[in-house]
Amino acid sequence: MPQLTVGLAAAGCLAGLTGCNNANLTRREAVVHFDPSATVADHNAARAACATAAPNASPEPAPSATTRGVSPPYDVRFRVDHASDRDLNQLEQCLRHQRGVVGIDIPDADG
Repeated sequence: MPQLTVGLAAAGCLAGLTGCNNANLTRREAVVHFDPSATVADHNAARAACATAAPNASPEPAPSATTRGVSPPYDVRFRVDHASDRDLNQLEQCLRHQRGVVGIDIPDADG
């Protein structure tokens, strides 16, 4: 009987997750990685230069001095929730031409 209860609870959780349109489940972002010697100006320039590089990729605002949890090497991020492979490629091509950028990473939505 306990196995049936656990199975029903798991099925209920799965149905709840698949049936809702939770923004946190579809949130995707590209994290730009910089060389440690890159300056704040390099970070800001990359964000600005690639802001319109792809139609479905938009830069997140620069973190303020009071923002916690964002370390300087990862402070440039682009929302790519609805970006196609082409959009991601356009963004990556733009970022490759920016001073101090060493790559981008698009973490899985679940972590």
